[in-house]
Amino acid sequence: MNIEQRKYVRFLVQDNTFAALSGLLKVGKINDISVKGLAFSYLIERIKAGPEKDFSEVDIFLSGKSFFLHKVPCKIVYDIQGSKSNKNNSIMTGRCGLYFGELIKSQSELLELFLKNYTTEPLSS
Repeated sequence: MNIEQRKYVRFLVQDNTFAALSGLLKVGKINDISVKGLAFSYLIERIKAGPEKDFSEVDIFLSGKSFFLHKVPCKIVYDIQGSKSNKNNSIMTGRCGLYFGELIKSQSELLELFLKNYTTEPLSS
């Protein structure tokens, strides 16, 4: 039996929910989210643009909806490169986990609104 060790409940999100890290450095679909962080999957090119910062900002948005949470301070907790996604191996998939920094009041309120209205269910362990 796998016991969930996380302090905050993670929620699954609607299919059209995305995150953009540091001015489009990484853009991908959000896998799950909590009040303290999120995980998202993205496509990356084999050649990296340069070194990454530990601290950054993330935008959270819904495709086709009017929800947009801008410049949420965050720290990259993990960034794992996964499998090749096409025949010529020029694009790979990755998964990135973020921990939110201190949010201002308006960001906290928008995040609460997002969790209440745009998530589907708590993520089971």
